[in-house]
Amino acid sequence: MGTILAVNNWKPCYATEAPGMTMDTGVAAMMVLYGITSACETAFRAMQCAKRKHVATHPTSSSVSRRPFSSLTLTVHLVRLICIASPYMMPWRFVAHLFIRSFVHPQIRHLWSSVTMPKSGSTSSHCDEPLTCLPRSAHIEKAGFLQKWTNYLKGYRQRWFVLDSNGILSYYRGREEVGHACRGSLNLQESQIHTDPATCNLTISASSQAFHLKAQNEVDRQEWLNALEYARHRAIKKADSDEDDDNAASTISDVRNILEGLSTAMDQSSTDVRSLETQIKKILHEISKTAGSKAEDKIQILKQLIDQLIVKSSEAVVTTKKETRSLVKYISNEHEQRVRLQEQIETLAKQHSKLERAAFNSTSTEQPLSAFTDSDEEFHDAVDEFHDVDGSQQGSIDEHDRDFFTAEIVTPRDSWAGGDTHPASQMTAVVPANAKHGIKQRRGAIPERPQGSISLWSIMRNCIGKELTKIPMPVNFNEPLSVLQRITEDLEYAYLLDRAADKDPLLQMCYVAAYAVSCYSTTGNRTTKPFNPLLGETYECDRTDDLGWRSITEQVSHHPPATAHHAEGTDWSMFQDFYMTSRFRGKYLSVTPTGLTHVSFKNSGNVYSYRKITTTVHNIIVGKLWIDNHGEMVIENHKTGDKCTLKFHAYSYFSSEKPRKVTGVVKDANGVARYCIQGYWDKSIDVMEVTKYEQHDKQSKSVIETNSPRRLWTINPPYPNNEKMYYFTKLAIELNEEDDTVAPTDSRRRPDQRLMEQGNWDEANNIKNEVEERQRIARKKRDAEAEQAMVKGLAYPEYAPLWFEKAQDEHTGSVIHVYKGNYWECKNNQDWSMCPTLF
Repeated sequence: MGTILAVNNWKPCYATEAPGMTMDTGVAAMMVLYGITSACETAFRAMQCAKRKHVATHPTSSSVSRRPFSSLTLTVHLVRLICIASPYMMPWRFVAHLFIRSFVHPQIRHLWSSVTMPKSGSTSSHCDEPLTCLPRSAHIEKAGFLQKWTNYLKGYRQRWFVLDSNGILSYYRGREEVGHACRGSLNLQESQIHTDPATCNLTISASSQAFHLKAQNEVDRQEWLNALEYARHRAIKKADSDEDDDNAASTISDVRNILEGLSTAMDQSSTDVRSLETQIKKILHEISKTAGSKAEDKIQILKQLIDQLIVKSSEAVVTTKKETRSLVKYISNEHEQRVRLQEQIETLAKQHSKLERAAFNSTSTEQPLSAFTDSDEEFHDAVDEFHDVDGSQQGSIDEHDRDFFTAEIVTPRDSWAGGDTHPASQMTAVVPANAKHGIKQRRGAIPERPQGSISLWSIMRNCIGKELTKIPMPVNFNEPLSVLQRITEDLEYAYLLDRAADKDPLLQMCYVAAYAVSCYSTTGNRTTKPFNPLLGETYECDRTDDLGWRSITEQVSHHPPATAHHAEGTDWSMFQDFYMTSRFRGKYLSVTPTGLTHVSFKNSGNVYSYRKITTTVHNIIVGKLWIDNHGEMVIENHKTGDKCTLKFHAYSYFSSEKPRKVTGVVKDANGVARYCIQGYWDKSIDVMEVTKYEQHDKQSKSVIETNSPRRLWTINPPYPNNEKMYYFTKLAIELNEEDDTVAPTDSRRRPDQRLMEQGNWDEANNIKNEVEERQRIARKKRDAEAEQAMVKGLAYPEYAPLWFEKAQDEHTGSVIHVYKGNYWECKNNQDWSMCPTLF
């Protein structure tokens, strides 16, 4: 880098002219230098291109993070020495100055920035090169100042934003930082754009972060909006194109072809260097004839320097050829190792499965109950003793730094004064007085799942690292429900919200926490995958006649996939935006929801929000699939400031605790613990009121004393023969029941899902491919229309959901989808004229 800075400081000096040295002679010599430099630069660039291709296909490789060869840097040093070697070689110095400023300097800067490793501490999550935060193949589409919201203390601050051709929006503190300090970035392909013309605001939200921006005026806002929408559509189109090309030629073959071409280029470079050496000797011979005696010494110096340049250039070519051959060998070996590793993984997984079965068979006679038995005697690992304090049953619990306790408490048969009745009454719901036609008779079974075995690993072995929604899956691994119906299934225990409506805020928080945990109760054995909904697909569920609630769900976005859900009971309402990030990592698959769930109560005005936790599916390669839910969930009351922190404990082979455990603490706005929560997400949830709370520093444990536990929620017993019906609950069996009064976009009307439920899997796969192909065609048509509009400078309206609209959450500031209303009125009138044709 010092060389590059030195080049910047060169200043031309044209005082005298060397005797016997003409301008043509100097130019000829510089052309020779230019040719040598070009050959070295071409060879180096070809090698770097091959290495970048290798990095793209082998991201774990670390063998290409070297600095560039020094041939070009040496060229700069040599030319610099030539230019200052003699005070009377001024024409050469003039040509050298132009040569360095116009060619060598920018080429070195470009090559240096393209191979330098990222600095540590870069804040960009999407950029591999924080020097510019632009991928090598990208160029700047639009750049300018925007006001960015930072925090409540600083408010909006002016930042320099750069939008590149790959759909990455990056920002810097100032224009001068573009070369070295990217502050953050968003991938527009996975983002949503929301704008407010009245305030010139722009909100760009992704799954993990959001940019809240403000333009200088309406014209600036519209220009940025057009550029962002155009870049987003193009990025989505490119992603779809990449997805369609998944079955192209193998990467290893492509890399080999590139490296073979590079080897040929290296051979040609060697020939060029030898030819240039001959030409230089001729030119120096001519110069020696015409130059005076005073210039001969300087010419000898020049000759020696050029000889050194030729030697170093030849060495660079030889080294490049050697590196190329090593790279070919390395990639070939890596490919072979990958194949062997894949075979070893399958073998080890099979052995692991056999050991698991053997261990289970050896212990089955001694322990007839499963590992997840409901027996109360399994609560054996309590670490705290409960004793009487002032005549009442009390408990002492050590609280860790993160406010979670590890004691397991045996649930007594009695309950608090004023508590709920026996759990058998838990399905009793608050039925509205305006329920019209009484309780509807619903089906009690679905066709049994056909017996058949297809290796999930055989389909997903080539999909490691991909998003779950981009993995093509046959219906053999599905269940006859869509994602919209699975989200609606969260309301199975909505009676908890009915009971919470008249409670004080802290106890109400406990019921909301129990409801949040109950949403995972059906995931324990549900290892099948729901159908991915089409854009605009809806699902309604009206259970006001028996359960006291109704809900409407709509797929509101395709890139990224997003679902909006709204439900309402007598005294409460709930809505959620369901986004998720999913990755397949070989042995397991993880799904992490990123949207917020809101619960509000009409009488008290309390509004709660929380994010769901991660769900992981294990044993993808071989063995029995099993599911674990793990992570932390923070529930906040935005009116009172109360918070509940729940921890879903991840399963571990080495843990003595029972799996699927949940613990948590409810604290008031002052941070004082008021309730403790404990249970299992597939069994029950208990709550204990805190009677004494002693908070200590982080080096020592806090002490919590509680009264006896109270059971808030218990899972419903398994439905008869559910193992033959995808392990569905009673509610799940009823969700896909045919109904002629629903909208034409309803999931019940999806033909491939209906055929799959009936057991016609082959026909369902064919129809599924046709339905998804129609969706792809419609999406490409929208993208083409949007691109044409952008070229013409016109605003293309983004897709607008039918029953939901974008808004900004007043509590969290994030972009959400709120229910617009009018669905149930359209259903009463059977007016579906506004609905699109999907199936």
